[in-house]
Amino acid sequence: MTLVEVLVAFFVSGVAVAGIVSGYMVANTSAERFALSLAANSQASLRLEQVRSAAWNTSSWPVVDEVVGTNFSNQVVVLDSSWNGTRVTYATNIVQIATISTTPPLKQIRVDCVWNFRGSKLMTNTIETCRSPDQ
Repeated sequence: MTLVEVLVAFFVSGVAVAGIVSGYMVANTSAERFALSLAANSQASLRLEQVRSAAWNTSSWPVVDEVVGTNFSNQVVVLDSSWNGTRVTYATNIVQIATISTTPPLKQIRVDCVWNFRGSKLMTNTIETCRSPDQ
């Protein structure tokens, strides 16, 4: 083999190894983002269930309506922490409640879970549902 053949072989091997390493890095980043998105979705769902469990009874006197935006302030939660505790990912749950109809009574509940991916990209997971009283 000549020196040129050896250099070409090293170059081809280097390109292959660089491709494998970069593919691994992209897969690792995607897996981390997906795991954090799943955790954010879980936290948003938890907050949505807290809102849905609030009392709203139109059959009683006086009428009880605890499904109002002032009862559910913004909530900061931990999505993930590294095994040594050096990097923690926080999220903020934001609840928005809007009246869709008064006859029949119906409200829209929206929970946004806003989080930061690696300190550079803002991500949002949103869950919405409708609720009527006495559920």
